[in-house]
Amino acid sequence: MNKIIPTGVGIAIAVLGITIINSPSEPIPPVTQVDLRIMIDTWMDERRDDTSQERQEDDTLQRLEIMKAFYTFQESGQKLTDDQKRRVMYNQIVKMVSFDIPKTELNEIKQEIQDELRVLGFDIQE
Repeated sequence: MNKIIPTGVGIAIAVLGITIINSPSEPIPPVTQVDLRIMIDTWMDERRDDTSQERQEDDTLQRLEIMKAFYTFQESGQKLTDDQKRRVMYNQIVKMVSFDIPKTELNEIKQEIQDELRVLGFDIQE
């Protein structure tokens, strides 16, 4: 027995499928916890392997990039997992900030990230 789907129903199913595919959803987070871990591990490895003056100057720039990534992670609504690895990572990030990055500079960075995430469609609260 052949079943024929009426044309109107077939079109409705096709339109529904296209609507579901194209419907707005939550924006994809630009930074993940795995990304943070990789950045921190790279920073730590390079720091351990190179103690030159040039490396120390580059260290501040790297720490700022990690802080930007961490703020982006947080401001996009994500939270670090609640386990030992997360606690270690969070402590490493806090230590990076405590070196010599002024709080005012960090606040400016956080504000810029919030503005960028709003443009990307994230619901960022003031």
